[in-house]
Amino acid sequence: MANVDEFVASLPRSERVITQALRSIIMDSDPRIAEKLSYGVPYFSIRRRICFVWPASAPYGPKDGKVSLGMCFGYLISDHDKMLQMDGRMQVSVARFGSLSEIDERKINEIMQEAILVDNMKLKRK
Repeated sequence: MANVDEFVASLPRSERVITQALRSIIMDSDPRIAEKLSYGVPYFSIRRRICFVWPASAPYGPKDGKVSLGMCFGYLISDHDKMLQMDGRMQVSVARFGSLSEIDERKINEIMQEAILVDNMKLKRK
């Protein structure tokens, strides 16, 4: 795949609508966010990778048929609503969505704003 648009267009409809919705929320959260394919899925970054969207039909996708929103430094995000799960991982946390109705834009925006703060903090620690 050459770009994120082609990747999204190639997804099964059920995954495509969820991926498009998540992508829109992510891109609207900060004008500095850039996206590119990495590991065959869309990754989003400002200074470092902030998050990714990993549909089930992508290689190594979740076996539950859902679309995952992964936060690269999820262990540093407070996530008061417990949307994100560590699932035994040390750094990356994930929320999974099986339908558009499961997406809470307000909660994802809150997580994204905190993830952007973490991105700024991580840069300053170098």
